[in-house]
Amino acid sequence: MTVLDPETIAALKALDEGDGFFGEMVQTFLSNARPTLESLRDAQSTNHIKAVERAAHKLRGAASTIGAHSLMMLCEQLENLARQGDIPDLASQVAAVEAAFQQVVAALENELRS
Repeated sequence: MTVLDPETIAALKALDEGDGFFGEMVQTFLSNARPTLESLRDAQSTNHIKAVERAAHKLRGAASTIGAHSLMMLCEQLENLARQGDIPDLASQVAAVEAAFQQVVAALENELRS
């Protein structure tokens, strides 16, 4: 599976009529996702399950809009586990989300250059 869904990226780029729309979408995603990821880390460090659920939900939505399906799926899994109140190995779950996010950042940077 690719880091970014090619169809979603193509659709977003098609909306860019030379006005920088795609770049703005990427910047909006990053400026919203970074603090949300920080909130997720904080929630994990304090074992605040409801805050984990909220942060995972918010990050899942942001990932969906930019076509980051692997990140979205990890966040959805974490959100569902938090909703159930049982997250086995929360630290590794959050680390997987962080790693997927870094892959998304790199892929988006590539897309901006192309």
